[in-house]
Amino acid sequence: MSGSSYAYASGRVSGLEESLLTERVWNQLITAEDRDEVLRILGESWYGTLLQAEDDLDGALRSAVCRAEEELAELSNDRVFTQGILLRRDVRNARYLWKNLAAGGEGDVEVEPSGMIPVEDIRRVWGDSNVVDVLPILFRESLEEIQALHSPSAVGLDSVLDRLAARVESDNLGKLEEPVGSLPKVKIELRNFLAAARCIAEELAPAAVEEMMLDGGYHTPSDIAEAVRVNRLAALLGEKAGFEEVAAALDQGLESGSFLAFQRESDRITLDILERASGRMFSPGPLAAYVLRRELEASHLKMIAAGKAAGFDSRRLSARVPRG
Repeated sequence: MSGSSYAYASGRVSGLEESLLTERVWNQLITAEDRDEVLRILGESWYGTLLQAEDDLDGALRSAVCRAEEELAELSNDRVFTQGILLRRDVRNARYLWKNLAAGGEGDVEVEPSGMIPVEDIRRVWGDSNVVDVLPILFRESLEEIQALHSPSAVGLDSVLDRLAARVESDNLGKLEEPVGSLPKVKIELRNFLAAARCIAEELAPAAVEEMMLDGGYHTPSDIAEAVRVNRLAALLGEKAGFEEVAAALDQGLESGSFLAFQRESDRITLDILERASGRMFSPGPLAAYVLRRELEASHLKMIAAGKAAGFDSRRLSARVPRG
């Protein structure tokens, strides 16, 4: 896809970005009295038509992300780039279906529209090894790993599927130019340090920590496990330029036992990357950034709605959600 074509697509995306929620709306959502008020506020925004069409908020948010991905597919002439974005949807569908099937279900859970892999293929390969070749190699390897687990737990399943998601993102988004190209590495790095910090809180051995790490971050799993052993996890993260604030939040979390501030600062780093990417007019950056911003927006809206349903006040929500 040429630079001029990307400039045209980026111009179209600039219009789509106007539907992303403003700081004023985020402030209203965080300070809302309860979940019903959250839904009322969203009903007056771009999400209003989706809420009317779907049975619940989760359905509306799934539709929002799918719509963004479909808009990208329409605007992009780069087939490889489009496939890379849509494969992420297939990873999510594999998570919904295979976790249900592993727990003895029938695979009759809500899924998203197919990306590059038909949903029915993801479902039927579970019980028929003769058709497993319909899956890309990364998906086949993950399926084999899951089915080899003895009495798989939710944590074990998520570990395998987290690796699949990270590899798909690294193999696709990781090939784009900066700053979007750095995003898979950044996400793996922050995910690994959060997992390691939680292992410390649970008093797990460094060897167990290393087993939970994903490859592909700025630090290797063995580096992180060694930092756990010598009690310098936050210091190791802070050695990466630009990660000083999130490292300080990690240090605070290790002291307090709450990692909300670390998660907030991690999301803030992602938002900063996407903001910079959206300004790269002659690249796929704005297209990728729009989809990923919508995805992160949906994630934050789920958090706020769930928090209000649980009776969380605005202070606690602000401690986790980097909005407003």
